[in-house]
Amino acid sequence: MAQRRWLLLPPAIWIFSLFLIQILSGFAVPNSSEIPDQCPENSQNCARVIMEFEGSPEAVHSAAMDWIDSQGHTTIEQQTESTSHTIFRTQWMMFQDDFFIETGCTENATWVQVHSESRLGTGDMGVNQNRVDTLLDYLAKIEFEVSDC
Repeated sequence: MAQRRWLLLPPAIWIFSLFLIQILSGFAVPNSSEIPDQCPENSQNCARVIMEFEGSPEAVHSAAMDWIDSQGHTTIEQQTESTSHTIFRTQWMMFQDDFFIETGCTENATWVQVHSESRLGTGDMGVNQNRVDTLLDYLAKIEFEVSDC
């Protein structure tokens, strides 16, 4: 009987940890769904990139949303034609990461700004940078119709 109790301990600890992570993440929710101005100084759990693509801002943003839809464990918090705020959750511990996309025009191209940041902790083992890089690689493979901004 005592051995059976020990078998239940790891799942109980995991469930308690998930519960605690979700509560603590609630205290770290961003003030709004607008893209932050920058990553916090000396941050090891935030990634931010700006790139240019041909095509309209709406087409680039729509393609980015298609990529997000193909990912698991996501919740879209806010979305317009040129901005979005999505929450990604890590697979096992369900840590919440805020993922922002914003698109706009320059004289020659469409820019896309991507910001991914963990709500908890000081490091993310490169998860946010990898997520940003994967999205940009996906967008780079798409041949957008040339569009004047």
